[in-house]
Amino acid sequence: MKKKVLALILAAAVAIGLTACGGKDSGSPSGTASASAGQSGTTEAGSSEAGNTDTPEEYYFEELQHLVMAFPTWTGAPADLEMVTEKVNEILRAKYNIEVEFQISDSGSYKQNMTLALSSGEQIDILSTLFASYSNMVNQGYLMDLEEDELLQTYGQGIIEVLGQEYIDACRVGGVLYGLTNTRDYASGRGCIAVSTEYLDGIGYEAPADAGEIIQITEEELNEIFAKLHAGYPELEVYRPAANDLVQQTMIDQIGGDNFGVLLGTSEELKIVNLFESDEYMNFCKRVYNWNQLGYISKDAAADTTNVITLVKENVLMAYGTGGKPGSKVQESTGGGRDMTIFQTREDYISSSSISSYPWVMPITTASPEASMVLLNELYTNPALSDLIIYGIEGTHYEITEDGFLDANAGTSPDTYSTLNWLYPNQFASTVLVGNTADLWDRTRKFNEEAIKSPAMGFAFDSTTITTELTAVTNVYEEYQKSLEYGFVDPEVGIPEMLEKMNNAGLAKIIAEKQAQLDAWAAAK
Repeated sequence: MKKKVLALILAAAVAIGLTACGGKDSGSPSGTASASAGQSGTTEAGSSEAGNTDTPEEYYFEELQHLVMAFPTWTGAPADLEMVTEKVNEILRAKYNIEVEFQISDSGSYKQNMTLALSSGEQIDILSTLFASYSNMVNQGYLMDLEEDELLQTYGQGIIEVLGQEYIDACRVGGVLYGLTNTRDYASGRGCIAVSTEYLDGIGYEAPADAGEIIQITEEELNEIFAKLHAGYPELEVYRPAANDLVQQTMIDQIGGDNFGVLLGTSEELKIVNLFESDEYMNFCKRVYNWNQLGYISKDAAADTTNVITLVKENVLMAYGTGGKPGSKVQESTGGGRDMTIFQTREDYISSSSISSYPWVMPITTASPEASMVLLNELYTNPALSDLIIYGIEGTHYEITEDGFLDANAGTSPDTYSTLNWLYPNQFASTVLVGNTADLWDRTRKFNEEAIKSPAMGFAFDSTTITTELTAVTNVYEEYQKSLEYGFVDPEVGIPEMLEKMNNAGLAKIIAEKQAQLDAWAAAK
C-alpha cells in the first residue's frame, strides 16, 4: 500500500464524504468514506447493529477482485456451497466489487491441503488456521504482517472495534501481527461429554431438576452411565475418541499450541512441565484404555476417519468429547441432528493460547492485501454475511422464528448446508440459534470472564530456535498418539516407550526454551 493512498483516505475522512480518486491502479479502491462508515454499533461485538450495512461503502474497487477464502468443516464442503456463494457475492460485488471463492476441506485433510497450496504459491487470500498450526505457518514464512503499511489500520477499522486491542495483541508472534482471533468462547468447559439423549432415556437416566444446560458430574458417575449404555445398547459404540480429546478432557495449557512442554491448569505457577511424565497424562490414557478394554470404543476407531457427528447421525455412536460453553447443548444437538445431553467433569479454563490458537490470517499468496482486508472487515461486521456463510440461505437452509431465533433444522433443505459457527470471524454477529436464550453472546462473554485463567495469558511462544527438535518430537508423538489416546495400548507400557524416543529427539530442549521465554515474558511484565 502506497503512502499516497493513505493520505487520500485521511483527506477523504476529513471531508466526510466520498471522493473519486482518479489515476489509481485498476486494482485499487476507487472511492473512500469516513473512517467510521459501515461500523456503527460495533462497539459491542455481536450486537444486532454490528456492521450496519445501510451506511456507505468504504471501498469500491475499479476492477472485480476475485479472492479465495479457505477454512475447514468436519466433513468438507457442504452440498449447496455454490448456491450460498452466489448469495454472498451478490452482497460483496454490490458493495466493493469483490467476489469470493470458498475452498472448504474436511478436518482431516485441511492441514495437508493448505500446506500444499501455500508451498506451491497458489492464491489463497484469507484462511483459518484451525487444524493447520498458526505458529508453523508463521515460522515457514507463509503469512503477511497485517499491519504492514497500515493495512489493518486503514482497511480494518471495523475489526479493531469488534475485537479490541487486547485481543488483537494476543495474536502477535515476536511482536508482529500475523493473525486475527475470532469472537467465540475463549474459555472451555473441560471434561465435557456429549451423549445422545434418547439413549440416556432408554437406560432410565434422569437429569437433576436444577442441572441447567450442562450437567456437572464426577468421572465415576460418567463411568456408571457408560456402563449402562453399553449394557442397554451393546450393538452401538459408546464413545469415540478424537485427536483433540487430550485438551478437552484434561486441565493443561498447551504453551506454543503443542503438548511438548505445558502448564498444568491446576497450578498457578509459571512452571513448564513434561506432560508425558505427569499424572494428568497417565490418568487420561488409563481412563480411555479402560473404556477400550470394556468394549466401549470401536476396534477400528484409530483408523476410521469418520467424524463423530456423522457417526451420531448414522445411529452408530452414542457419545463423544466436546468443549463446554453457553449454547453447547444446542450446538451439539444441531450438529448431530438429535438432542444431545452435555455432561462436565472438570472446570472451565482459558489457556494462554486460546485466543490465538487458530486465528484468521492472510497468506503472502494473496492477490490483493487491500481487497483481502476489506473482505475480512466485512466478515467481522456484517450480520447478513455471518448468517449466510455459517447457516446458508433463509427459507432454504434455515428459518427465522417469530421471536427472532435461527432454526437450522427448518427450511426446505436444512441438511444441505452448514459450517462451523464457532470458527466464523465474528460469530457474535450471527443470529442466535433456537433453543438458546437471546442473551447467549452476553453469557458467552461472562463465561470467558469467570473461567480459570492460565497465568501465562497473553504469552506467545516463538519456536524459531527449536524447529528441528519440534519436528522430530512431533514425528514420535504422531507414531504413538492414537494408540495411547484412543486406548489401544496399556499406558504403563506405551508412555515410557514414547517418552524415551521423545527425549532422544530433543524434548528437553523444547521445554527449556519454553521456560526461558516464559520467564523473560514474566520479568518484562
